[in-house]
Amino acid sequence: MAKYKFQPDYSSYTLSSPASELEPTYDVIVIGSGYGGSIAVSRAARAGQKVCLLEKGKEWKIGDFPEKELSAIGELQMTVHDKKRVKGNPTSLYDIIISPDVAILQGSGLGGTSLINANVGLDCETRIFEDEVWPQAFRDDLDQFNRVDRKRVYDMLKPKPFPEFHLESDNLPKLNAMETAAKHIADIEDLETRSIFKRPPLYVNFANTDQNHVGIAQPACINCGNCCGGCNTGAKNSLNMNYLPDAKAHGAKMFTMFEITHVSRNTDKDVWRVHYICHDKNPSKGVGPFVEAKVVILGGGSIGTTNILLQSQTNGIELSSNVGKRFSTNGDTIGFSYNGETKIRPAGQELSTIRKKGKGPGPCITSVIDLRGLPGKELHESYVIQDGTPPSSVDGPYKFLLRWVDSGTDTTPGEDEWREFGRHLSGKGWKNSLAFLSMSHEDATGELRLDEKNGRVWVHYPNVGEGENFKKVKDGMTNATRALKGSFVANPFWGGFAAKFRDTKGIITVHPLGGCVMAENGSNGVVNHAGQVYKGDTDELHPGLYVVDGAVMPRCLGVNPSMTISVVAERCMRLMALQHGWNIDYDSKKMISIYNTSAPS
Repeated sequence: MAKYKFQPDYSSYTLSSPASELEPTYDVIVIGSGYGGSIAVSRAARAGQKVCLLEKGKEWKIGDFPEKELSAIGELQMTVHDKKRVKGNPTSLYDIIISPDVAILQGSGLGGTSLINANVGLDCETRIFEDEVWPQAFRDDLDQFNRVDRKRVYDMLKPKPFPEFHLESDNLPKLNAMETAAKHIADIEDLETRSIFKRPPLYVNFANTDQNHVGIAQPACINCGNCCGGCNTGAKNSLNMNYLPDAKAHGAKMFTMFEITHVSRNTDKDVWRVHYICHDKNPSKGVGPFVEAKVVILGGGSIGTTNILLQSQTNGIELSSNVGKRFSTNGDTIGFSYNGETKIRPAGQELSTIRKKGKGPGPCITSVIDLRGLPGKELHESYVIQDGTPPSSVDGPYKFLLRWVDSGTDTTPGEDEWREFGRHLSGKGWKNSLAFLSMSHEDATGELRLDEKNGRVWVHYPNVGEGENFKKVKDGMTNATRALKGSFVANPFWGGFAAKFRDTKGIITVHPLGGCVMAENGSNGVVNHAGQVYKGDTDELHPGLYVVDGAVMPRCLGVNPSMTISVVAERCMRLMALQHGWNIDYDSKKMISIYNTSAPS
């Protein structure tokens, strides 16, 4: 257990500034701190701009993320369509939005959803960019996009696969299970297993590091499996470990608990006004209820950014009639293999447990059955299946779902019935269970609309769950479960108890895309190829107003989207610098050092 002893002391590690330090004007204001927003604030700061970032959520100290169910419930905010906020407040970490056909889970905090995502840095298929929904200028720039912008993302996020030998060569049971499932699927598709079974690049640190590339100490991953609940060790390369500290080192100011309502134009001063509600108990005095800047960059994600633009449109800003349209769930779905033959280590473990016993489940995702680009298959037939590990904070509900609510459909009827029944009855069946996460291709025809009851956007996407892509994924997950000799449990919202109760095949997405898509003009989209916002349904552009996040994606990506979103954001910032005459100093080595490193006694 020697590798567990290195643990940086993050108690004094703070990125955000007190709300009282907010100034009335900046050169650049960045809204949101997900992948797009964090990249924007880093690059604007490196360009020497006076820049601030405004984030709705709180700053989370490493070590403070909830690991128990009750503490996690306390950090849950839930909004239901056509109702006022059901639970929580705008600064709670886990943000759930429930619409009739689509439920969305996203993170709220300094670092956005990177705080609670599954760390996967896969590129989308090259065929994605052959689609003419992308503006011609974007498609003409793919060489720079793939060589220059992509390298800059890799240099900051440092994605790498789960290593062959990690923590005393612990052989993760779920990796073996996924390889077994991949072999079965490869046999069905007449393929070699190695052509579809892969270890994807992860935003995770696997070696003790006294100082990473932006000056932050990081321990090696200890396989606790709590990636999607929030990493309490500091091993996860979430945005608070790279782009955000880089921005701070180059002079950016970051303020949390600022909920942006809308933007407006101050024509007298030729600047944008960013209107906000401050949830901090000590708000800035003498500033507000807005701050001003010549350049405003929206990086609040598909939901946050679209919400702000729809509210801005309501308040008089002339925007495209396409705001909110072309929303996509990214073909997300989940499923479960329950009560298979072998133990899996199905859920994350609290740090106190993992440090005593070791042998955790591993990072949330460690492998992928990659069914993209197969011979003779069209793009819309592509999908991926990844292993999943729910965090310890949902261990109880996860167990309850599989044991008592929906124990699934036996994929090997007639085989070992009594053993299966015995494992189910004793509770051992849950220990032999594996979660699957999948992304595929739906047609991105959903719409985000403002809800009059709660002021947030909701998803209008009737019958999205009836798409052939979800049926194809269900068949793939069933085949994977059959290889493990388990019972297949479908996403409860799509094919389980909730779907039957509601008579609707609902979708749960953690990768909402679109709503402010890029296009040739405002009659087809909301922003141009560089993220600049159109003025109405024309090709005229609002000066200094940009979107640089997943909202600009004009189609489904069919894989974890963070890498694509990040490379698009880097491209937007490269072009923004050219437009404004900025010089982004990519070679600067400024670092912050605001904490001490120590080993636990």
